[in-house]
Amino acid sequence: MSFKFQWTGFPPEFSTEALEMLTQALNKGENKPPNLVGPIVAKELDLGSTPPELDILEISELEEDRFRAMFRMKYEGDGYLVLQTQVQANPLRLPSSELPTMPSIGVVAAAQPLVVPMLLRISGLKLNGIVVLAVSKHDGITLVFRSDPLVSVEVHSTFDSVPSVRRMLQREIEATLRSLFQEDLPVIVHEMSVNEIKRAREAKDRERREHIERRQQQIRQQHARADSTGDMWVAASRGAHAVGSDSGAAS
Repeated sequence: MSFKFQWTGFPPEFSTEALEMLTQALNKGENKPPNLVGPIVAKELDLGSTPPELDILEISELEEDRFRAMFRMKYEGDGYLVLQTQVQANPLRLPSSELPTMPSIGVVAAAQPLVVPMLLRISGLKLNGIVVLAVSKHDGITLVFRSDPLVSVEVHSTFDSVPSVRRMLQREIEATLRSLFQEDLPVIVHEMSVNEIKRAREAKDRERREHIERRQQQIRQQHARADSTGDMWVAASRGAHAVGSDSGAAS
């Protein structure tokens, strides 16, 4: 059994909130790659046009306001993530396994840190794993991977021309993503879904208040028109009475 859903453009507030939460998660001590020495800032997120494929393995709960099931999830989409940070780029400061051979160095480099700004683009993401998904109208979305879903990913940066740095970044970003998918992504998804439920409730409450205010305004206007009509009727009656009195006096 397959599960299909619409994968359309996401609102601006979704991207803003996701970037903020990704930035927080990527700067956690256990997540941050050791050779990225500056703060990691998630600058751009595009989920692409290709949705993940979900095959239902088991449905454990199906009610009007709650759904829980286990899926086989596959993803090979065109989404990407751009990060801005700083990198330790001195080859002599890298692990010995990443050092280039002496002829490729060309000159003797000092074993001092060489910290430079860098942009990272993470794309070509391939995922394949078992995921448990629970959706509640009141409690939000809970998403948990049963195992490491990362198959492969492409990591490109401003240091693609330096093989030792490129290999180091590929290895460290892959390790970071594995931790992110299993530990941080469930928290991010849940918090964002709870925030969306809160925004929907606030919008509904605001719409209800505006409806009440419009109705009260209509009632006040109706009362004002009724009062105006009553005043005109009283004035007309008084005028007619005055005319009748004058006519009687003249007789």
